[in-house]
Amino acid sequence: MDGLETGQWTDDESLFDGAAIGGRVRAVLERTEAAHRRSAARLRASGRDDRASLIERSAAWVRFDLDEPLAAQQLYAAAAQLERARGIHGLANRALEAVLSLARAERGNIQLADPASGVLRIISHHGFDPEFLHHFALVDDDGSACGRAAMRGAQLVIADVLTDAGFEPHRTIAAASGFRAVQSTPMTDKAGRLVGVVSTHYPRPFVPQARDMRLIKRYADLVGRILATRLHAAVADGSSTADLGTARAHSGAFPAGVTP
Repeated sequence: MDGLETGQWTDDESLFDGAAIGGRVRAVLERTEAAHRRSAARLRASGRDDRASLIERSAAWVRFDLDEPLAAQQLYAAAAQLERARGIHGLANRALEAVLSLARAERGNIQLADPASGVLRIISHHGFDPEFLHHFALVDDDGSACGRAAMRGAQLVIADVLTDAGFEPHRTIAAASGFRAVQSTPMTDKAGRLVGVVSTHYPRPFVPQARDMRLIKRYADLVGRILATRLHAAVADGSSTADLGTARAHSGAFPAGVTP
């Protein structure tokens, strides 16, 4: 699975101490993080909250590199491998495979978000039958995990679909599909615009570990940027019919002349 097997995401603290990053590199990263946070604070003080949020996200990923240097290297290498995937669907399939490994899950899907309506459409899936795919073919509600994650712009976990009141409309399909828990993570481009959502599903009540969620979030952020670039390119150069159809459905997210 391109170096993303669960067992390789070690929790051995000795691998994540200061020695894992050279002292000079660590100092540069720490200065970069501090500069980002100062800039974000100034922007918030001037009322530019959206821009501040983007810079705070950059600061958070610098902190991720400091805290998890080996895991960060693996994530960046895995994301770079996505560039070799053929087509948007091929890219999504490979990305989903990696997320399933990170999430310790056997079922999941990736959805793209329509930029105009916000509707989510499945473009990659693993472990589900046609009934599930039909039920979640188009998602625009705040009851499902993916819908909530998209609307809130944040990761969301439903530890048990039987006790989550908002999920009630989807309990029948959950039972038929054999899952009791789900996590959903938004994918965004570098400007913070929603590109889609990646979700993983579990057969029993479950809450992913905080570290796993952090790894999924970072990888989803990288995937979102790559997907956004690929979607934009498909419109620009008239890629395969399937890719072009997918891209045109989402091209409204990228005004003419603006790259994701």
